[in-house]
Amino acid sequence: MKKFLLLFLIVILLVWACDDRDDNLLGPNVRIQNLSQQNFQLVELEADSIFYENISSEGFSEYLELDEAYFQDTLRIEADSTMIVFTPDSIGDPLPIGLYTYQLKISEEGELIFTFKLD
Repeated sequence: MKKFLLLFLIVILLVWACDDRDDNLLGPNVRIQNLSQQNFQLVELEADSIFYENISSEGFSEYLELDEAYFQDTLRIEADSTMIVFTPDSIGDPLPIGLYTYQLKISEEGELIFTFKLD
């Protein structure tokens, strides 16, 4: 009987521990990946005025849940020595619930390279 109870508890713990990171999402979650050699002090998404702070070079921000997210969005980036505003030509339809990464890189010419990634 003890073996059965122990096995039951192990199965319950395994099922509880195997919660996928996107199982409990209520909206699109976006994070920023800084592919630049500069640190980002601030990245602001204009759609919801969402702020990501202190993203180190080659680092990631935390995921933030948004009401609506898009394939590209208007961004304002404050880096070590510059400020860049990115405005896409069009934003398209809102993204479904999920996990997404905006990969941002400031080129040597000071232009922003914006890449969208589905996680």
